[in-house]
Amino acid sequence: MRRTNVETVITNARIVTGHEVFLGTVCIQNGTISDLDRTHSHAPGSIDFDGDYLLPGLVDVHTDHLEKQIMPRGGVFWNPVNAVMTHDVVLCASGTTTVFDSLIVGAVGNPDRRKLLPLMIDGLREARKAGLLKIDHLLHLRCDARENDLIDLFTDYINDTRLRFVTIMDDSARRDAERFRRLERRKGVADAVIEAEIAAVPTTSDCTEDNRRRLVELCRLHRIPLASHDDTTAAHIAESKEFGLSISEFPITLEAAKAARAAGMVTIIGAPNIVAGRSHIGNVSGKLLAEEGLIDIVCSDYIPSSLLHALWRLASDPHGPGLANAVAMGSKRPAELFGLADRGEVAVGRRADLLRVAEVNAAPVVRSVWVAGGQIL
Repeated sequence: MRRTNVETVITNARIVTGHEVFLGTVCIQNGTISDLDRTHSHAPGSIDFDGDYLLPGLVDVHTDHLEKQIMPRGGVFWNPVNAVMTHDVVLCASGTTTVFDSLIVGAVGNPDRRKLLPLMIDGLREARKAGLLKIDHLLHLRCDARENDLIDLFTDYINDTRLRFVTIMDDSARRDAERFRRLERRKGVADAVIEAEIAAVPTTSDCTEDNRRRLVELCRLHRIPLASHDDTTAAHIAESKEFGLSISEFPITLEAAKAARAAGMVTIIGAPNIVAGRSHIGNVSGKLLAEEGLIDIVCSDYIPSSLLHALWRLASDPHGPGLANAVAMGSKRPAELFGLADRGEVAVGRRADLLRVAEVNAAPVVRSVWVAGGQIL
Protein backbone atom coordinates (compact mmCIF):
# COMPACT_ATOMS: atom_id res chain seq x y z
CA MET A 1 0.00 0.00 0.00
CA ARG A 2 1.40 3.34 -1.07
CA ARG A 3 1.64 6.40 1.14
CA THR A 4 2.56 9.96 0.27
CA ASN A 5 4.25 12.58 2.46
CA VAL A 6 3.37 15.34 0.00
CA GLU A 7 0.18 17.25 0.74
CA THR A 8 -2.62 16.61 -1.73
CA VAL A 9 -5.43 19.14 -2.05
CA ILE A 10 -8.77 18.19 -3.63
CA THR A 11 -11.16 21.06 -4.23
CA ASN A 12 -14.49 21.91 -5.87
CA ALA A 13 -15.75 18.51 -4.76
CA ARG A 14 -19.18 17.52 -3.53
CA ILE A 15 -17.92 15.94 -0.32
CA VAL A 16 -19.98 13.11 1.14
CA THR A 17 -19.27 12.78 4.86
CA GLY A 18 -20.93 10.39 7.28
CA HIS A 19 -23.88 12.75 7.75
CA GLU A 20 -23.98 15.46 5.03
CA VAL A 21 -22.97 16.51 1.50
CA PHE A 22 -21.36 19.88 0.75
CA LEU A 23 -19.12 21.56 -1.83
CA GLY A 24 -15.62 22.04 -0.48
CA THR A 25 -11.98 21.06 -0.15
CA VAL A 26 -10.13 18.12 1.39
CA CYS A 27 -6.44 18.12 2.28
CA ILE A 28 -4.40 14.92 2.62
CA GLN A 29 -1.10 14.69 4.50
CA ASN A 30 0.91 11.52 5.22
CA GLY A 31 -1.91 9.33 3.95
CA THR A 32 -4.49 10.90 6.29
CA ILE A 33 -7.21 13.52 5.85
CA SER A 34 -5.71 16.56 7.52
CA ASP A 35 -8.31 19.24 6.78
CA LEU A 36 -11.84 19.52 5.50
CA ASP A 37 -13.80 22.69 4.82
CA ARG A 38 -16.37 24.41 2.61
CA THR A 39 -13.97 26.72 0.76
CA HIS A 40 -12.61 26.57 -2.78
CA SER A 41 -8.83 26.20 -2.86
CA HIS A 42 -6.60 27.88 -5.44
CA ALA A 43 -3.43 26.23 -4.16
CA PRO A 44 -0.95 25.32 -6.92
CA GLY A 45 -1.30 21.67 -7.88
CA SER A 46 -4.70 21.23 -6.28
CA ILE A 47 -7.02 18.71 -7.94
CA ASP A 48 -10.22 20.31 -9.19
CA PHE A 49 -13.09 17.79 -9.06
CA ASP A 50 -15.33 20.05 -11.18
CA GLY A 51 -18.24 19.28 -8.89
CA ASP A 52 -17.78 15.51 -8.91
CA TYR A 53 -18.51 13.63 -5.70
CA LEU A 54 -15.79 12.79 -3.19
CA LEU A 55 -16.74 9.64 -1.28
CA PRO A 56 -14.99 7.46 1.28
CA GLY A 57 -13.58 4.27 -0.18
CA LEU A 58 -16.16 1.51 0.16
CA VAL A 59 -15.79 -1.27 2.73
CA ASP A 60 -17.28 -4.38 1.14
CA VAL A 61 -17.82 -7.06 3.79
CA HIS A 62 -19.06 -9.81 1.49
CA THR A 63 -18.09 -10.63 -2.08
CA ASP A 64 -17.56 -14.08 -3.51
CA HIS A 65 -16.20 -12.60 -6.75
CA LEU A 66 -12.80 -14.27 -6.25
CA GLU A 67 -14.43 -17.69 -6.60
CA LYS A 68 -15.48 -16.82 -10.13
CA GLN A 69 -11.94 -15.73 -11.02
CA ILE A 70 -10.33 -18.90 -9.63
CA MET A 71 -13.00 -21.24 -11.03
CA PRO A 72 -14.49 -19.51 -14.11
CA ARG A 73 -16.15 -22.77 -15.19
CA GLY A 74 -16.97 -25.97 -13.35
CA GLY A 75 -13.80 -28.03 -13.03
CA VAL A 76 -11.59 -25.23 -14.47
CA PHE A 77 -9.12 -23.76 -11.98
CA TRP A 78 -7.18 -20.62 -12.93
CA ASN A 79 -3.78 -19.44 -11.74
CA PRO A 80 -4.50 -18.20 -8.19
CA VAL A 81 -2.24 -15.13 -8.23
CA ASN A 82 -3.53 -14.05 -11.63
CA ALA A 83 -7.09 -14.56 -10.42
CA VAL A 84 -6.46 -12.51 -7.28
CA MET A 85 -4.93 -9.66 -9.28
CA THR A 86 -7.96 -9.54 -11.59
CA HIS A 87 -10.28 -9.64 -8.58
CA ASP A 88 -8.33 -6.81 -6.91
CA VAL A 89 -8.44 -4.54 -9.98
CA VAL A 90 -12.18 -5.09 -10.49
CA LEU A 91 -12.87 -4.17 -6.85
CA CYS A 92 -10.70 -1.07 -7.10
CA ALA A 93 -12.51 0.10 -10.25
CA SER A 94 -15.80 -0.48 -8.42
CA GLY A 95 -14.84 1.92 -5.61
CA THR A 96 -13.95 -0.65 -2.96
CA THR A 97 -10.78 0.12 -1.00
CA THR A 98 -11.25 -2.46 1.77
CA VAL A 99 -12.70 -5.86 0.94
CA PHE A 100 -13.61 -8.87 3.03
CA ASP A 101 -12.93 -11.68 0.58
CA SER A 102 -15.79 -14.07 1.28
CA LEU A 103 -14.32 -17.53 0.90
CA ILE A 104 -16.33 -20.72 1.15
CA VAL A 105 -15.42 -23.38 3.71
CA GLY A 106 -16.99 -26.59 2.45
CA ALA A 107 -18.67 -27.72 -0.73
CA VAL A 108 -22.18 -26.21 -0.51
CA GLY A 109 -23.37 -29.11 -2.66
CA ASN A 110 -20.57 -28.76 -5.25
CA PRO A 111 -17.44 -30.91 -4.69
CA ASP A 112 -15.31 -28.56 -6.83
CA ARG A 113 -15.81 -25.79 -4.28
CA ARG A 114 -13.92 -27.70 -1.61
CA LYS A 115 -10.79 -27.20 -3.71
CA LEU A 116 -11.19 -23.43 -3.82
CA LEU A 117 -10.35 -22.39 -0.26
CA PRO A 118 -6.60 -23.26 -0.22
CA LEU A 119 -6.23 -21.92 -3.77
CA MET A 120 -7.80 -18.59 -2.83
CA ILE A 121 -5.87 -18.29 0.44
CA ASP A 122 -2.57 -19.08 -1.29
CA GLY A 123 -3.32 -16.71 -4.16
CA LEU A 124 -4.08 -13.85 -1.77
CA ARG A 125 -0.99 -14.58 0.31
CA GLU A 126 1.34 -14.71 -2.70
CA ALA A 127 -0.14 -11.60 -4.32
CA ARG A 128 0.20 -9.69 -1.06
CA LYS A 129 3.78 -10.89 -0.55
CA ALA A 130 4.69 -9.72 -4.07
CA GLY A 131 3.11 -6.29 -3.52
CA LEU A 132 0.54 -6.82 -6.27
CA LEU A 133 -2.59 -5.69 -4.43
CA LYS A 134 -4.01 -2.21 -4.87
CA ILE A 135 -6.57 -2.35 -2.05
CA ASP A 136 -6.82 -3.80 1.48
CA HIS A 137 -7.93 -7.46 1.61
CA LEU A 138 -9.36 -9.06 4.76
CA LEU A 139 -10.98 -12.47 5.19
CA HIS A 140 -14.60 -13.48 5.62
CA LEU A 141 -15.11 -17.25 5.88
CA ARG A 142 -18.54 -18.62 4.95
CA CYS A 143 -18.89 -21.98 6.69
CA ASP A 144 -21.19 -24.70 5.37
CA ALA A 145 -22.68 -26.30 8.49
CA ARG A 146 -23.54 -29.47 6.53
CA GLU A 147 -19.87 -30.48 6.17
CA ASN A 148 -18.88 -33.33 8.51
CA ASP A 149 -15.29 -32.06 8.71
CA LEU A 150 -16.19 -28.35 8.81
CA ILE A 151 -14.41 -27.61 12.09
CA ASP A 152 -11.19 -29.20 10.86
CA LEU A 153 -11.37 -27.17 7.65
CA PHE A 154 -12.11 -23.98 9.57
CA THR A 155 -9.48 -24.28 12.30
CA ASP A 156 -6.69 -24.31 9.69
CA TYR A 157 -7.40 -20.57 9.26
CA ILE A 158 -8.61 -19.50 12.71
CA ASN A 159 -5.30 -17.80 13.56
CA ASP A 160 -5.00 -15.86 10.30
CA THR A 161 -4.67 -12.22 11.37
CA ARG A 162 -6.77 -11.11 8.40
CA LEU A 163 -9.78 -13.19 9.41
CA ARG A 164 -12.35 -10.63 10.59
CA PHE A 165 -15.76 -12.19 9.89
CA VAL A 166 -17.39 -15.64 9.89
CA THR A 167 -20.82 -16.66 8.62
CA ILE A 168 -22.69 -19.90 9.38
CA MET A 169 -24.45 -21.22 6.28
CA ASP A 170 -27.07 -23.95 6.62
CA ASP A 171 -29.29 -24.85 3.69
CA SER A 172 -30.28 -28.23 5.11
CA ALA A 173 -33.77 -29.73 5.05
CA ARG A 174 -33.65 -29.70 8.85
CA ARG A 175 -33.39 -25.93 9.07
CA ASP A 176 -36.02 -24.98 6.48
CA ALA A 177 -37.76 -27.64 4.41
CA GLU A 178 -39.38 -25.22 1.96
CA ARG A 179 -36.16 -23.38 1.22
CA PHE A 180 -34.33 -26.71 0.88
CA ARG A 181 -37.00 -27.86 -1.59
CA ARG A 182 -36.63 -24.69 -3.66
CA LEU A 183 -32.82 -24.77 -3.73
CA GLU A 184 -32.63 -28.46 -4.65
CA ARG A 185 -35.12 -28.00 -7.47
CA ARG A 186 -32.94 -25.23 -8.88
CA LYS A 187 -30.09 -27.76 -9.00
CA GLY A 188 -32.26 -30.18 -10.95
CA VAL A 189 -32.68 -32.74 -8.16
CA ALA A 190 -35.73 -34.96 -8.62
CA ASP A 191 -38.74 -34.20 -6.41
CA ALA A 192 -38.83 -37.77 -5.11
CA VAL A 193 -35.26 -37.47 -3.84
CA ILE A 194 -35.96 -34.10 -2.25
CA GLU A 195 -39.11 -35.25 -0.49
CA ALA A 196 -37.41 -38.39 0.80
CA GLU A 197 -34.69 -36.31 2.43
CA ILE A 198 -37.22 -33.97 4.01
CA ALA A 199 -39.26 -36.90 5.30
CA ALA A 200 -36.16 -38.46 6.87
CA VAL A 201 -35.32 -35.42 9.01
CA PRO A 202 -37.28 -36.44 12.16
CA THR A 203 -35.64 -39.87 12.30
CA THR A 204 -32.06 -38.97 11.37
CA SER A 205 -29.32 -36.79 12.78
CA ASP A 206 -26.74 -34.63 11.04
CA CYS A 207 -23.74 -32.47 11.93
CA THR A 208 -25.33 -29.03 11.46
CA GLU A 209 -26.30 -28.36 15.07
CA ASP A 210 -22.96 -29.53 16.45
CA ASN A 211 -21.06 -27.52 13.84
CA ARG A 212 -23.05 -24.41 14.68
CA ARG A 213 -22.33 -24.79 18.40
CA ARG A 214 -18.60 -25.41 17.86
CA LEU A 215 -18.25 -22.49 15.43
CA VAL A 216 -19.86 -20.19 17.96
CA GLU A 217 -17.44 -21.37 20.66
CA LEU A 218 -14.38 -20.91 18.42
CA CYS A 219 -15.39 -17.47 17.20
CA ARG A 220 -16.19 -16.33 20.71
CA LEU A 221 -12.79 -17.57 21.91
CA HIS A 222 -10.97 -15.74 19.11
CA ARG A 223 -13.26 -12.69 19.24
CA ILE A 224 -14.34 -12.97 15.63
CA PRO A 225 -17.77 -11.53 14.71
CA LEU A 226 -20.14 -14.31 13.64
CA ALA A 227 -23.30 -14.00 11.54
CA SER A 228 -26.28 -16.14 10.72
CA HIS A 229 -27.09 -16.49 7.03
CA ASP A 230 -30.26 -16.60 4.90
CA ASP A 231 -32.59 -16.45 7.89
CA THR A 232 -36.19 -17.18 6.84
CA THR A 233 -38.17 -17.11 10.08
CA ALA A 234 -38.33 -15.28 13.38
CA ALA A 235 -37.37 -18.59 14.98
CA HIS A 236 -34.03 -18.50 13.12
CA ILE A 237 -33.36 -15.05 14.54
CA ALA A 238 -34.29 -16.22 18.04
CA GLU A 239 -31.90 -19.16 17.66
CA SER A 240 -29.10 -16.82 16.59
CA LYS A 241 -29.68 -14.58 19.59
CA GLU A 242 -29.54 -17.60 21.89
CA PHE A 243 -26.12 -18.38 20.43
CA GLY A 244 -25.04 -14.78 21.01
CA LEU A 245 -24.93 -13.78 17.34
CA SER A 246 -25.47 -10.09 16.61
CA ILE A 247 -25.41 -10.06 12.77
CA SER A 248 -28.03 -11.35 10.34
CA GLU A 249 -26.54 -11.65 6.88
CA PHE A 250 -29.10 -11.74 4.07
CA PRO A 251 -32.40 -12.33 5.87
CA ILE A 252 -34.50 -13.58 2.98
CA THR A 253 -38.01 -12.87 4.25
CA LEU A 254 -39.64 -9.76 5.65
CA GLU A 255 -40.48 -11.76 8.78
CA ALA A 256 -36.81 -12.54 9.45
CA ALA A 257 -35.67 -8.98 8.71
CA LYS A 258 -38.25 -7.52 11.09
CA ALA A 259 -37.31 -10.03 13.77
CA ALA A 260 -33.62 -9.15 13.36
CA ARG A 261 -34.40 -5.46 13.82
CA ALA A 262 -36.53 -6.18 16.89
CA ALA A 263 -33.69 -8.29 18.32
CA GLY A 264 -31.16 -5.50 17.81
CA MET A 265 -29.15 -7.44 15.24
CA VAL A 266 -27.21 -5.74 12.43
CA THR A 267 -28.66 -6.61 9.04
CA ILE A 268 -26.48 -6.99 5.94
CA ILE A 269 -28.16 -6.99 2.52
CA GLY A 270 -26.76 -7.78 -0.94
CA ALA A 271 -26.52 -4.90 -3.39
CA PRO A 272 -27.64 -6.78 -6.55
CA ASN A 273 -31.07 -7.28 -4.99
CA ILE A 274 -31.37 -3.54 -4.32
CA VAL A 275 -30.23 -2.57 -7.82
CA ALA A 276 -32.61 -5.02 -9.51
CA GLY A 277 -35.46 -4.16 -7.15
CA ARG A 278 -35.99 -7.85 -6.47
CA SER A 279 -34.23 -11.08 -5.59
CA HIS A 280 -33.32 -13.23 -8.58
CA ILE A 281 -34.34 -16.38 -6.65
CA GLY A 282 -37.57 -15.17 -5.09
CA ASN A 283 -36.32 -13.88 -1.72
CA VAL A 284 -37.60 -10.66 -0.17
CA SER A 285 -36.89 -7.51 -2.18
CA GLY A 286 -34.07 -5.31 -0.95
CA LYS A 287 -36.13 -2.34 -2.06
CA LEU A 288 -38.91 -3.38 0.31
CA LEU A 289 -36.44 -3.86 3.16
CA ALA A 290 -35.06 -0.37 2.49
CA GLU A 291 -38.56 1.12 2.53
CA GLU A 292 -39.17 -0.60 5.87
CA GLY A 293 -35.90 0.79 7.28
CA LEU A 294 -34.48 -2.70 7.82
CA ILE A 295 -31.05 -2.35 6.19
CA ASP A 296 -27.91 -1.46 8.14
CA ILE A 297 -25.11 -2.47 5.77
CA VAL A 298 -24.96 -3.17 2.04
CA CYS A 299 -22.37 -5.48 0.44
CA SER A 300 -21.72 -6.40 -3.19
CA ASP A 301 -22.44 -10.12 -2.67
CA TYR A 302 -21.44 -11.39 -6.14
CA ILE A 303 -21.16 -8.26 -8.37
CA PRO A 304 -18.43 -5.87 -7.15
CA SER A 305 -19.77 -2.85 -9.04
CA SER A 306 -23.25 -3.32 -7.58
CA LEU A 307 -22.31 -1.87 -4.18
CA LEU A 308 -21.89 1.74 -5.29
CA HIS A 309 -24.89 1.46 -7.63
CA ALA A 310 -27.08 0.16 -4.80
CA LEU A 311 -26.07 3.04 -2.53
CA TRP A 312 -26.93 5.47 -5.33
CA ARG A 313 -30.26 3.74 -5.86
CA LEU A 314 -31.12 4.02 -2.16
CA ALA A 315 -30.13 7.69 -2.12
CA SER A 316 -32.27 8.52 -5.17
CA ASP A 317 -35.45 7.15 -3.64
CA PRO A 318 -37.67 10.08 -2.56
CA HIS A 319 -38.33 8.27 0.72
CA GLY A 320 -34.78 6.93 1.02
CA PRO A 321 -32.02 7.73 3.49
CA GLY A 322 -30.30 10.46 1.42
CA LEU A 323 -26.83 10.19 -0.10
CA ALA A 324 -24.74 10.60 3.06
CA ASN A 325 -26.64 7.94 4.99
CA ALA A 326 -26.80 5.62 2.00
CA VAL A 327 -23.04 5.84 1.39
CA ALA A 328 -22.46 5.18 5.10
CA MET A 329 -24.14 1.77 4.63
CA GLY A 330 -21.23 0.77 2.41
CA SER A 331 -18.40 2.55 4.20
CA LYS A 332 -18.80 4.04 7.69
CA ARG A 333 -21.15 1.41 9.15
CA PRO A 334 -19.22 -1.68 8.05
CA ALA A 335 -15.96 -0.06 9.17
CA GLU A 336 -17.44 0.62 12.61
CA LEU A 337 -19.00 -2.84 12.92
CA PHE A 338 -15.70 -4.61 12.26
CA GLY A 339 -13.44 -2.30 14.25
CA LEU A 340 -11.79 -0.47 11.33
CA ALA A 341 -11.78 2.86 13.11
CA ASP A 342 -9.16 4.41 10.82
CA ARG A 343 -11.31 4.43 7.65
CA GLY A 344 -14.82 4.45 6.21
CA GLU A 345 -15.59 8.17 6.44
CA VAL A 346 -14.44 11.46 4.95
CA ALA A 347 -13.36 13.06 8.22
CA VAL A 348 -10.23 14.66 9.65
CA GLY A 349 -7.89 12.02 11.04
CA ARG A 350 -9.26 9.17 8.91
CA ARG A 351 -7.15 7.31 6.40
CA ALA A 352 -7.44 8.94 2.98
CA ASP A 353 -9.22 6.10 1.19
CA LEU A 354 -11.20 8.23 -1.24
CA LEU A 355 -13.18 8.03 -4.49
CA ARG A 356 -13.90 10.52 -7.23
CA VAL A 357 -17.35 9.64 -8.51
CA ALA A 358 -19.14 11.27 -11.43
CA GLU A 359 -22.82 10.83 -12.19
CA VAL A 360 -23.59 9.70 -15.74
CA ASN A 361 -27.21 9.08 -16.73
CA ALA A 362 -28.15 9.12 -13.04
CA ALA A 363 -25.65 6.33 -12.28
CA PRO A 364 -22.31 6.58 -10.41
CA VAL A 365 -19.03 6.16 -12.28
CA VAL A 366 -15.73 5.78 -10.42
CA ARG A 367 -13.16 8.11 -12.01
CA SER A 368 -10.30 7.95 -9.49
CA VAL A 369 -9.35 6.05 -6.33
CA TRP A 370 -6.93 6.88 -3.51
CA VAL A 371 -5.79 4.45 -0.82
CA ALA A 372 -3.95 5.90 2.19
CA GLY A 373 -3.45 9.09 0.18
CA GLY A 374 -1.85 7.41 -2.83
CA GLN A 375 -3.76 7.50 -6.10
CA ILE A 376 -4.17 3.96 -7.47
CA LEU A 377 -6.71 4.62 -10.24
